[in-house]
Amino acid sequence: MIQIKKLYKKIPRPLKASLVYMFVIFFQSGVNLFVTPLFSRLLTPEEYGISSTYNSWLSILSIFITLNLSSGVYNNALLDFENDRNRMTSSFMSITIINSVIFLVFYFFFRDAINSLFELPSILIIFMLINCLLTSAWSFFLARQKFDYQYKKPLIITFITFLLNPLIGYLAICLFPNYKGIAKIIGCGLPSLLCNLLIFISIIKNGKELNNKKYIKYALSFNIPLIPYYLCGIILSSSDRIMIQKIIGFEAAGIYGIAYQLSLVVQGFFSGINSALIPFTYKNLRKKNSQSISKYANLSLLFVSIVSILIVLSGPEIIRILAPAEYSSAMWVIPPVTLGLLFFFSASLFANIEFYYKKNKFVPVATCIGAVVNIVLNLLLIPKHGFIVAGYTTLVGYILIFIMHYLYLKHIKKDSIYNIKSIMMYVLIDTILIFSLTMMYTKIIPRYCILLIVIILIIKNLKLIIDKIKNIEGD
Repeated sequence: MIQIKKLYKKIPRPLKASLVYMFVIFFQSGVNLFVTPLFSRLLTPEEYGISSTYNSWLSILSIFITLNLSSGVYNNALLDFENDRNRMTSSFMSITIINSVIFLVFYFFFRDAINSLFELPSILIIFMLINCLLTSAWSFFLARQKFDYQYKKPLIITFITFLLNPLIGYLAICLFPNYKGIAKIIGCGLPSLLCNLLIFISIIKNGKELNNKKYIKYALSFNIPLIPYYLCGIILSSSDRIMIQKIIGFEAAGIYGIAYQLSLVVQGFFSGINSALIPFTYKNLRKKNSQSISKYANLSLLFVSIVSILIVLSGPEIIRILAPAEYSSAMWVIPPVTLGLLFFFSASLFANIEFYYKKNKFVPVATCIGAVVNIVLNLLLIPKHGFIVAGYTTLVGYILIFIMHYLYLKHIKKDSIYNIKSIMMYVLIDTILIFSLTMMYTKIIPRYCILLIVIILIIKNLKLIIDKIKNIEGD
């Protein structure tokens, strides 16, 4: 135990923050995964499909309500306005408040049309709107804590909601057995909303100003051109479930949603690493310390690759634990979606540089092309080949985004910041391994042997990895 504490103290602060935030986001997204074995047995695939569809629409609506101000522009603003962060944050928050009111008025006049489009009842649409508004407060709080490498408060809040969300969700299902799908969504969301409400009040109180024109103009001028990027990114990750539900039905969407729950956890790991990597990258770019950025990126990609391989190797067993036999076909979705997320993480490394230098005009173009290709392929292939093919169409979209970001980074002559050969080697090896492992899904013994070999190699090389981590220099 003492040796673990010593090792923890030696880890550089940015990487320490990465590890903590990786677990913070893991617990945020992973809570649904951990309780999936319970809810998948309490709810029918159709009822589970309602929850999956709700989350897809929530992601899309959130872009229009929040404009994703807590991403991209907020990290730049924390650097540009470091002496006036409270007023800047509350002014950013005011944009979300105004958009929420606009949507509420719009919903009042076109309620039936919106309900028909979402295929959800009014109570869930209103709950979705409240969720968007208050979750944005948490996003600002989390982004600011990450930027300063602070992690104790987010860790405590995440742990509390991690315990309470599924508990309240289970009680809600017991209280409203005739509306299990709706009860699960609202019950599991209430504890987080209450915590986010307190953060929301704190931001408004500390900022003391909601209409600072300088900060509002700064936010809108930077982020409005990025709305297509954020929207297409959500469409790329969420349109599969909506299209499966529209083309095949809620049951197929529910089965696909089980695999998607796992992908959210994987995405949480990757997002946590990149979120802590962003401030490290920005601060070292300002110091022209590209060597540390490259080393940190390579180690991050190594970790992401290891996680991806382990997830794919244990895919069938994970699905068996998560859900009963009728969900078993979901295991075939895991490899392409996991590989797609690895490509997206690699593309995010390039996008971080583009954001810092405010060369962000190409970012929405790349993401929108990936999203359009994904939607077209879904329309063509899902009716013929079923919901499993949706995982592969998503993979194609992410690969396109990765290629386009690399080419653009090369175009603006910033590709020298990274060791591009190492990044390409990682994604190529991971692609070959994951497709090879997919063909072994029905062969249990060889797959278990490979899993054992991978674990042994990780343990054997753990000291080498730790030594590399300790050698990273940077702010």
